[in-house]
Amino acid sequence: MKRLSQNQIKRLTAVHGWSGTLLGTLLYAVIVTGTVAVFAHEIAEWSVGGKQAADPLATSVDRNVRLVVEPLPKGYRQSIGIWGTARGDLMVFPHIHARNPETGEMSDYGPMFRMAPSSGEVLFRDEGFAFSKPEWYEASALEDFLIDLHVQLYMPTPWGLIVTGILGLTMMAAGVSGIVIHRHLIRDLFVGHREGQRLVSARDRHVLAASWGLVFTFLLGFTGSFFSLAPTVTFPLLANVAFGGDQEAMADVLFEPQAASDPRPVPMADLDRIIAESGIRAGSAAGYIEVSNYGRADSRISIWHEPPPGQLAWVHSVFDGSTGEFLGVRPVVGQTPSTGALLYDLMWPMHTGDFAGIASKSVWVGLGSAMAFVVISGMRLWARRREDQILWRRFNRAVTIVGYGLPVAMLSSAYAYFLALGAGANEFWWTPAGFLIGVALGMLPGLVARNEDNLKRFYRLLLGVGLILLPIVRMATGGLGWAAAAQGQGTVLSVDLTLILLGAALMWWARRTGALRAPEPAPAE
Repeated sequence: MKRLSQNQIKRLTAVHGWSGTLLGTLLYAVIVTGTVAVFAHEIAEWSVGGKQAADPLATSVDRNVRLVVEPLPKGYRQSIGIWGTARGDLMVFPHIHARNPETGEMSDYGPMFRMAPSSGEVLFRDEGFAFSKPEWYEASALEDFLIDLHVQLYMPTPWGLIVTGILGLTMMAAGVSGIVIHRHLIRDLFVGHREGQRLVSARDRHVLAASWGLVFTFLLGFTGSFFSLAPTVTFPLLANVAFGGDQEAMADVLFEPQAASDPRPVPMADLDRIIAESGIRAGSAAGYIEVSNYGRADSRISIWHEPPPGQLAWVHSVFDGSTGEFLGVRPVVGQTPSTGALLYDLMWPMHTGDFAGIASKSVWVGLGSAMAFVVISGMRLWARRREDQILWRRFNRAVTIVGYGLPVAMLSSAYAYFLALGAGANEFWWTPAGFLIGVALGMLPGLVARNEDNLKRFYRLLLGVGLILLPIVRMATGGLGWAAAAQGQGTVLSVDLTLILLGAALMWWARRTGALRAPEPAPAE
């Protein structure tokens, strides 16, 4: 690598520092919420009290779909989405594409059915522009809130996506500049912790964590910015250039299996048989099913399967809806396999760590936690080098408040969710409200405390106690007890124990760095 001049190093260091500092708090929020969202599915299952033993897409799908779809007007048969929730309910959504008068955009409109998969009973039916109302299709308000907080920072669409896309690019900029200015990257992977000098010791920890996570930082920044900017910038531009602005036509070409139009009425093939055959071919369980042109000769059935063992990407199988004939496996995007389609397939598992079960997700959580530490420690280093200025001393205090206050607020949203469930209130309203209450509670100690070290210890104790008490609150508000959870609901038990262990570790950390106490009085003269 070409050796950089001193001036070039200074300029790159400025880019590295300012890119992290100016957007650091928002970037920290995206990383922390994303680290938690890696286990969003498990959090959903835990928060709703476990999942039914039977897979809702494994049996009686054909009967349940016919029960609700065939009495409907034929217009709703244009497209039917079928999936299972974290609770184990079956969702069936026959819909058309219509312009939403509130947003001015084309959206999915129709009746959404929440069904008991074993009996076919319709538990709830809602009709309208369904995906604007998460309570219609989500099982857990807590999962929905945490994902929305990560993806859009709970901002209105599309501005939240644009902001998180810019933050992803900022991560990439910090990663690239960090690689370039690391003149001793291999050595820094094994840098030791030097005692005695606060700034030097803090820099060592920052460099160590950042060195091990440089590749991961670039990977998350790239994939995250792709997911945020693709629907808000890339795809609309593509639609304008190649499809005259018709995004629905673009979606049909890129994502839908092609079939010559044939509106003749034809009985549908057995969905249960098709799902079973598709599962054998793919080697994994079905995750989502889409039926287009139900009851017509040009009907197509798309089944997306979770990545089978040894693979990273989901498998998309296509069947003829009238004959049940297997038409082949097609890429997630486009009509034929391509390098672009392969890279698109890999975006999701590389961003979420969802490719090797709990093991890969745990690695992503560990690396995400390290990246959160890198952002916080980087902002602290930048502020400490300028701590002779009162503005930067206040910025350093703000970093502490955000660093601990965000987890406090997220924990508060979980408490609000369970308390709302227990009281029979609207948990989809109270969960974000609980987060805002937690923001206020998290800021208050930082605004009144004088000693920085005592403030940190207080936050650690607060988080530790909150994590330990959360499983108790969950059970007290009607959640599954441990004895019942031990009978096949391992996710519920595992999340509870993880929270308790994390809480105990935080309390030990707080006590290890010194108990909260008033300063000892000075000896009398």
